[in-house]
Amino acid sequence: MGQAMTDTAPERYTTELRSLASRKRRVYTVAAAAGIAVTLLSWVTRDPDDIVVEIIYPLLAVALLVFTVALHRRWASLHALERSVLALLTLVILGRLAWHLLLGGHIDDHLLVLVGGHYWAVAALIVAGFVLLDRDLGLRFGTGVLLASVLLVAVGAGPELVGPDGSRQALLYLVRLHGFLLTLLVLVLAVATLREQLHRALSRAETFEELASTDALTGLANRRAAVDALAREVRAAERYGHPVSVVVLDLDHFKAVNDAHGHPAGDAVLVDVAVALSEQARDLDTIARWGGEEFLVIAPGTTHAEAVAMAERLRAVLAARRPGGLEVTATFGVAQHESADGLEGLLSRADQLLYDAKAAGRNQVLGERAEPRGGQATSAEGPG
Repeated sequence: MGQAMTDTAPERYTTELRSLASRKRRVYTVAAAAGIAVTLLSWVTRDPDDIVVEIIYPLLAVALLVFTVALHRRWASLHALERSVLALLTLVILGRLAWHLLLGGHIDDHLLVLVGGHYWAVAALIVAGFVLLDRDLGLRFGTGVLLASVLLVAVGAGPELVGPDGSRQALLYLVRLHGFLLTLLVLVLAVATLREQLHRALSRAETFEELASTDALTGLANRRAAVDALAREVRAAERYGHPVSVVVLDLDHFKAVNDAHGHPAGDAVLVDVAVALSEQARDLDTIARWGGEEFLVIAPGTTHAEAVAMAERLRAVLAARRPGGLEVTATFGVAQHESADGLEGLLSRADQLLYDAKAAGRNQVLGERAEPRGGQATSAEGPG
């Protein structure tokens, strides 16, 4: 199928989702590999008395390895894997924090580990919530992580910090850390909000561009988009010497179809013709609704003889297809770009050939260096 039929919004959305999922899988694979390396390094260099690292970290490395394999083998949806890993990391990081604050002894004995390393894992967890979840869920998740940290400090180290022997330095460090986490949460929220607004703006711009360049009935490129595409191909032909041909086709006696069967039937014919042309087009061809019952095929890299053969194939397909369930034929004019041509000159020659073919009897293909090909309609009416 060529560039004739514009992708529908659901198809385009599905394609974008698949592309995003593929990129996510690659990023998650790298992140999981880094997480396994860090986890194993922490386990190798652990304090001999650190029971949590000794027991939990090997299990965490195995879980990350299973996650990586599940990513590539698609054992579960990406959505489910993301939330499973986020839940696992939350349990490990907050569980590790709880051990330091509730079971690890005096806060001064753990302050260096908390300030120098562990709270960075809490910060990364907050950021991960916005990456793996949407903005609103990320905000609720990050707020929950921050409140859980504050609660653990209050319950586990609060009496030591505010007691008569409490360390003002430790209290100051922990206050600063939670202030940093709050600031990080606000900044990431702001970035997520801006990203969402940008995405909506780009989506609206894409929609407006599509509406401006797409025929609403058939989904083909409209006249404006076709002129832009043809101008690009003509410039390329003039620069590189590549052939480019155009085929103009008009449905025969289309007014009679509308008069006899009604405009809904006429619309069904136009849509079916658009589908047929799209099915027959090459990937590099552009097919447009040129106006009314008239269509334009832009065929880059195609000589005049090849374009005539293509037009004859399209004529036969339409005649045999019965678009919209009606006996509908089409007449074709074919022209190849020449060095003296401008855009208007090329289109003018193709239009004149179409006019001559209709005057000669319709349901045929007429090129500049060939006799009319194909069947002829019985009516000898003028063009229309």
